Amino acid sequence: MGAIAALVVPASPLVQSSGRENRQQGQFGYELTRPVNLLLLGVDRDPQLADDSPDVLDGRSDTILAVRFETAGRQVNVLSIPRDTEVDLGEFGWGKLNEANYLGGVALMQATVETLLNPVEFDRYLRLNTQGLVELVDVLGGVEVFVPYPMSYRDRTQELTIELDAGWQRLTGEQAQQFSRYRQGPYGDIGRVQRQQMLLQALRDRLTSPTIVPQLPAILQILQNHIDTNLTLPEMLALGSFALEIDRDALRMALLPGEFRDGQETGTSYWRVDEAAGDRVVEQFFQPSDSDEFIDDVRRQTAFGRSDSQNRPSDSQLPVQPRIALQNATTDPEAVERMIAYLEELGYEEIYVSDDWGTVHRQTSIIVQRGDYMAAERLRSDLGFADLEPLSTGDIGSDLTIRIGLDVNSE
Repeated sequence: MGAIAALVVPASPLVQSSGRENRQQGQFGYELTRPVNLLLLGVDRDPQLADDSPDVLDGRSDTILAVRFETAGRQVNVLSIPRDTEVDLGEFGWGKLNEANYLGGVALMQATVETLLNPVEFDRYLRLNTQGLVELVDVLGGVEVFVPYPMSYRDRTQELTIELDAGWQRLTGEQAQQFSRYRQGPYGDIGRVQRQQMLLQALRDRLTSPTIVPQLPAILQILQNHIDTNLTLPEMLALGSFALEIDRDALRMALLPGEFRDGQETGTSYWRVDEAAGDRVVEQFFQPSDSDEFIDDVRRQTAFGRSDSQNRPSDSQLPVQPRIALQNATTDPEAVERMIAYLEELGYEEIYVSDDWGTVHRQTSIIVQRGDYMAAERLRSDLGFADLEPLSTGDIGSDLTIRIGLDVNSE
């Protein structure tokens, strides 16, 4: 498989030797020479197949990530694409995106995603089976994850049993797989995408711990046993080093915007992409503008023309109103009303109240639900406080979700 080839193929034009004499944690001797687009697939394992079956990575892909390693801005942008996204599968007709790997292998999957995200082109791909995730989490000693509600489910056909309590906890590899595969929550499959993002962030946090260094040989062995990729070993080391060295908030994640609708040929429910919002997130994630220039532009504006400067923008120049959901993560029921009043004073109009969050937060956060980081930066600038949460774990009907923390009482 590609994983074996990756161990013997020499370095490619994508990477170069870092030349560092005193390498710190996460610096593996190679660095990227330019931005890299990676197609990352998590493939469900058929329980009827043996571990060494050549078909073990030819199943349906229930985790589909388009990843951009942006060298200029020192960011990693991760776009989650729902498995039920309706796509044209060529000779196989219209269907769900997760079928592409099963029907035509990684070639069909890559071609389909590139068409969906046009003009994005992938430099490399990596497929990982679910057993690889289990073993990786276990060798890391587990991961810290917030489980938003109790999860209980039994699927005998998939040999899957899920039993998780609500709250913060350290998950084993098997529990992490349960967390990422559960679909019976209020958001269905999109809720699973949200939990996959939470798990990805938790994995990254765990991998940056100095205590993990002695486990690196075991991690590489797991990858060799459970992946298929056209990455060379130096490329994998360079990508891993880059992802671990960036700041935590430079790992930005978003969900490809859309909504569930009936398909074009059947009554089956599909995720239909919002083309305008999808184009926006693709542009921000895969064709990023200069970050300093963008921040300067944000600082020159306040929301929707309410500017104190003499250069107030015209109506045609004003940004589109984002749809903002409010989640109360405090014990104060009036915190939501105070936030609504403050947002209306700032000029925001598309505001609604979502369900309370399941735990108390010290700080207010803005969740970038549909990938519009420019709108999120404007909102944070207008509020004058709040963290930017680079995940799509907010209310799925929102553009931005404000998770209200205890700090609203001091603002």
